[in-house]
Amino acid sequence: MRSEYRDIEPNELGWTEDGHAHIVWSDGHVSTYAPATLRKICPCAECRGTHGTPPKAFTILTPKQLQSAPKQIVVERVEPVGNYAIAFTWGDGHREGIYTWALLREECPCEACGLRRQVDAEGRA
Repeated sequence: MRSEYRDIEPNELGWTEDGHAHIVWSDGHVSTYAPATLRKICPCAECRGTHGTPPKAFTILTPKQLQSAPKQIVVERVEPVGNYAIAFTWGDGHREGIYTWALLREECPCEACGLRRQVDAEGRA
């Protein structure tokens, strides 16, 4: 995770009319996350495959499979976790992921951030 995002926090946090999470960050950047994106980046051990287990199947669903699994991407509840994160309860009951501000800022789905991640990955290869 990029260390420059550790001190960045949301100035505004809300939802768009089409049900996407919308964050205006303290560095001036704006991020909008579809529920499917949020579920895909779930940081819990089960979804990430830590502790020697394979990642949960959700992280490898194709877009077509994703459309047939609507409960997995329905946000039922959002709760603050201290002053540093939020946690989602999903329609299928999953609720283990703690989404820190740094993680959300790092995983911003906008085109500019996607290009930055690509350049970073190529630099590490």
